[in-house]
Amino acid sequence: MELTPLRYFVKLADVLSFTEAARELFVTQSTLSQSIKQLENELGTSLFDRVGKKVYLTDSGAEFLEHARKALEEVEYGVQHMQEMQHVYSGRIRIGVIYSFFSLLNICVLKFTRAFPQAELSIVYSHSVFELVELINSNKLDFAMSYTPQEVTALTEQAEFARFPLCVIAHKNHPAAIRKRFSLQDLSEFQVILLEKDLYTRKVVERMFMKYKVKVKPQIEVNSTPLLLEMIRTGHWISVLSQDVALSSPDLKAIPIKEKAEYMHISLLALKGKRQSLLAEKFVETLHSELQKIKEPHALGGFEAFEDTGASPRG
Repeated sequence: MELTPLRYFVKLADVLSFTEAARELFVTQSTLSQSIKQLENELGTSLFDRVGKKVYLTDSGAEFLEHARKALEEVEYGVQHMQEMQHVYSGRIRIGVIYSFFSLLNICVLKFTRAFPQAELSIVYSHSVFELVELINSNKLDFAMSYTPQEVTALTEQAEFARFPLCVIAHKNHPAAIRKRFSLQDLSEFQVILLEKDLYTRKVVERMFMKYKVKVKPQIEVNSTPLLLEMIRTGHWISVLSQDVALSSPDLKAIPIKEKAEYMHISLLALKGKRQSLLAEKFVETLHSELQKIKEPHALGGFEAFEDTGASPRG
């Protein structure tokens, strides 16, 4: 069996349109149709149902799709592996990231691309942990840097590599910034802004509030961490967020919480069973190297709560 029909089949299965698949593959529709027909003849079963202008995967097609993807991934991995064994580190890594890790990712990308100039990176931002999980499960990302979701599907593999405590985040000129510790009970003394309730970080914050029987009514709720931080920078509001959001912002202060704070666990998420390329493994090595530097007390605003667990996605 040749690889070209498999590539055509996977693309058509992804877009379910002969017109769109042919366009993305840079072939004619007749070439695509003929290739799919030959593949169906070779397998002895129909892979697609054609109903008018609509295309649907058959049960056989859906089952074969998993095998076809794995076969193409194995070949791609083999090619990359042989290139990398010859120190020709090329290829593309698709990385998902949430806002909190922009600064860390930026440093890693800079060092990584200098070390491996032939490598290509595709970086996808999302403010939603759950959206990154969906992209992982659809194999649109190789891995993602994300807060660890409490529940993931059976398709997702997570490797925790660090954790940060929740803190009170304030602008350095805010009256609260002079405090060395901040009790949750004292939040009622200030104007508070929080992320919306359906976002993962807010869920962890609310769990901590419930644990200590603290009721906090935010004046403002937003669905964007960048927007929330800009509003904190006005010096009018404070918030409760993961400590790491302030690590790269000298104008913000992360104030430790007196009570035993909840932790935001950080993981690399990947598709379960997916073999990562050596290039991707090199990127993860760069990530851990930079995390070690963040562990220095001066980078943590004078208190050392961050932990690097040293994990990485399975290769």
